[in-house]
Amino acid sequence: MKIERLTIYGFGRHSNVTMELGDGVTVFYGENEAGKTTIYQFILHLLFGFPPKNNALLRYEPKTGSRYGGKIVLRDKKFGVVEVERIRGKSAGDITVRFEDGAIGGQAELNDLLRQYDRTAFESVFSFSLFQLQGLEHMDSDELSRTLLSSGTTGIDSLLQLEKKLEKEKADLFKKSGKNPQMNVLLKELRDLEEILKSQRAKVDEYEPAVIRMEVVERQLVAERSTMQNYQAESKKLESALLRIPLIENRNRLLSEIEELGKKDFPPNGIREQEMLESKKHEAEAVLTRASFQLQDVQDQLRKEGQKEQESAVEALLAKEPDWQVLQQELVGSKADITRLTSERQRLLGLLGATDSSEVEALLQLDSSFTEEQRLQELAERVEQTERAVQSSQLELRRAEEMERRTVQQLERLNAEAPTPEEQAQAAKWPSVRARLSEAKAYVSFAREAQQDTSKTIIWILLGAAILVAGYGLLQQQWVIVALGVLIAAMSGYGLRQKKEGPVHSDERMKEMKVLVKAYEGKEEAFEELCKRTDDFIRKSEQLKLTADGHSMDMDSLRSDLADLLRKGTNLRRQLSGELLQCGLSADTGIGAIPELFRLVRQLQETDRVRIERLNDQQEIQKKVGQHLEYARTVLAREVPEADLYTLIRQEARKLRDASLSAETYERQVKEFSRTIEGKKLELQAYHTQEQQLFEQAGVSDKQSFYDAYDRWQHCQTLQLNLNGLNDQLKTLQLVDEFGDDEGWIRQQLEVSEERLSAAEQTIKQLTEERAALLHKTEALLSDDAHLHTQQLYENKKAEFNALAISWSSRQTAAEAIRQTMGELKEKKLPAVLTRANNLFAQLTAGQYTQLEIHPDGQFQALRKDGQPFAIAELSQATKEQAYVALRLSLAVELAEQAPFPIIMDDPFVHFDAKRLSHMTQLISELSSDHQFLIFTCHETLASHWPEAKIINVSEIGSTPEGVAL
Repeated sequence: MKIERLTIYGFGRHSNVTMELGDGVTVFYGENEAGKTTIYQFILHLLFGFPPKNNALLRYEPKTGSRYGGKIVLRDKKFGVVEVERIRGKSAGDITVRFEDGAIGGQAELNDLLRQYDRTAFESVFSFSLFQLQGLEHMDSDELSRTLLSSGTTGIDSLLQLEKKLEKEKADLFKKSGKNPQMNVLLKELRDLEEILKSQRAKVDEYEPAVIRMEVVERQLVAERSTMQNYQAESKKLESALLRIPLIENRNRLLSEIEELGKKDFPPNGIREQEMLESKKHEAEAVLTRASFQLQDVQDQLRKEGQKEQESAVEALLAKEPDWQVLQQELVGSKADITRLTSERQRLLGLLGATDSSEVEALLQLDSSFTEEQRLQELAERVEQTERAVQSSQLELRRAEEMERRTVQQLERLNAEAPTPEEQAQAAKWPSVRARLSEAKAYVSFAREAQQDTSKTIIWILLGAAILVAGYGLLQQQWVIVALGVLIAAMSGYGLRQKKEGPVHSDERMKEMKVLVKAYEGKEEAFEELCKRTDDFIRKSEQLKLTADGHSMDMDSLRSDLADLLRKGTNLRRQLSGELLQCGLSADTGIGAIPELFRLVRQLQETDRVRIERLNDQQEIQKKVGQHLEYARTVLAREVPEADLYTLIRQEARKLRDASLSAETYERQVKEFSRTIEGKKLELQAYHTQEQQLFEQAGVSDKQSFYDAYDRWQHCQTLQLNLNGLNDQLKTLQLVDEFGDDEGWIRQQLEVSEERLSAAEQTIKQLTEERAALLHKTEALLSDDAHLHTQQLYENKKAEFNALAISWSSRQTAAEAIRQTMGELKEKKLPAVLTRANNLFAQLTAGQYTQLEIHPDGQFQALRKDGQPFAIAELSQATKEQAYVALRLSLAVELAEQAPFPIIMDDPFVHFDAKRLSHMTQLISELSSDHQFLIFTCHETLASHWPEAKIINVSEIGSTPEGVAL
């Protein structure tokens, strides 16, 4: 999978930016605060979702008001070109996945594209920064295995989740330093009960003295055990002193033997050099003997023969063989071309339909220029355009007729559903009735209010409120509020007047208003609906009539245009037929066939011209062949056939050449054998000189003495090695020098120490028996009822604790089984990862460290080239980071088939020196053929290490015009 393009709508400080990425290495360079990390996080956010607002990860929402999100274009071997777009939406954002075949998907398709990886699994292998490179000293083989095995490639994610669940359940049952887990609570209760039992036992009179005595016995036991340990240590020292005595005797013996032999130097690798010289001497002597015999044989067979003039003539003739072959090839090619061109000419004539010579000659003389073809083609295109216009007009006319028919049908359906004349009359009267009905309701309502026994104080308050409301409406120019104030004032004045004058309503007026209210009360909605339905009918009917009239006018215009197009098309078709007949082509020729006919005519004319040229060439070549054959017959002085000409010439040249070369070969062999003999003699003399020098270094005069000196030297070396071993053993026993070398005194002291040790053991046995008796006595004293009740409660708690312990053990067993399964998978998968990581680590450190290995305690350690192991924490910061990079890249290569993701690095090489940085960049260049690398850095010089890489200057993005691709 490779990222081809990034498009940022709005993310952090970037907005409306498009960046094209390279297939291999892409370097994002920029100064601090330029926005490199923003682009880094943009890739992760787009692929795995925006984090929640209360999450530790930043959301990078744009500050400029741009649309939040963007899209990434990916190229995947399995899915092809895919566009992933994520914008602001619910939860992690709205995701859209577009495939190259036009299919559109969502989160499920994105999960398939990402091979079910989440952000944590992706960052554990394929994405890392400088801070993540500083934790290898805390990583062990289990963590590396979990990273490898739980990265969506082995199908054990559910198994790992089960292990976490079991660990959580275990923690709910028991924690080593916890307080709330069930077993911890029970354990505290058990301890409390133990304290209660002790207090109950203390109430017994005889219990306290027994306890005091038991404590005394415990202290005595501790003291006696300490004394016994001192005796045991002294005994070990005495035994070591006894072992030291025979070692000293052996050392003295070896020193004596070495002194007798004496220290004489022997040449390094002396035996090997002497044997090599001996072997070379035998080889040189054998070569010298063989060369002497061969020289004698060659001198006996030496002779001189040859015919120089005849040989020169034949060689000159032989040198002309390439010219002869060229002529033969040209002749064969000429005949083949003539045959092919003749066949092609007949084929083209058949396609053009020419059967007699007059038609063929006419076609050969036809004007086939592009100008003529273009003129006919333009005329044909005008005919086609006119015919297409006719078809289009006919289609538009049918469409207009269909639309008119549909409009008439709609008008008929609308008239069928129209309101009746009575309903239309009621709808027309309703607006005036509605106004009168409102007036009647208000009149009746005011009349009822006037009849109520309201106080003057309330009426005056209402009048004051009406004045305030009307004044406020005038100030704010809110005329509805002013009208409300006037209405309230009118009602208040009316009520006040009624209080003074009494009721003066007209009974007739009141009856009229009540009749009107009763007639229409509760029917307002029905009349309003009737008015609305009537208005809709009138409006739709008018619209449909106008539409029908417009369709009629369109049909008249289309019929007139169609008649004009038909006349124009007939004239153009007649003109095209005449032009085709003038060119010698059929008048029925299709419009689309004109370019093909002209192409065939031009091809026929070109084929005929080339055929005539090849006939002339064939005659010229045949003439040159005859001249060459005549010259060869003169040189060989005999008649030779044309087919076997150069076979006979080569046979004659070989005979003359062999006779001439034989003598030269024998002379050259004589010189070579003579040089060989002289060289081997000098070589034997040099070997003899080297052998004498070797004897002088060993201080001997012959070969047998040399071997004897070697045996003595080798025996002396063996004795020295044994002496060194004894010295090492004595160093381990140097702490016992205080006892001296008197074996009898040491044995006597050892017997005394053993007697003291036996007495201490007897004392400890007696004290142990006394403590057991005291313990039995105290337990018997606590067997009263209160003690039994407490003891029963203690046992119940203990049983409950045991049940929980069994449950904890079962979960521990299951978790351990899962860990064992992880271990088995680790043994299968981890070695391949470590092997590749070792090769990468050695390459990055220029061979200073050969491999990464796992210590028995599970932690990683680095092995230097001299074999010295180092814990990861002991390495320099740069070397630790190189080890971590090697492991990360090895994991990425191992998962390449299941998870072919790009590798993203955020300034991971700041601690590398120039040499190791060069190794790192070279390694990335090698891996970039199979993996895409995205490297973010603030160091400008880093980009120069990849001449072929895509370089993106992030600092210039802000100054780039919006929408411009980088």
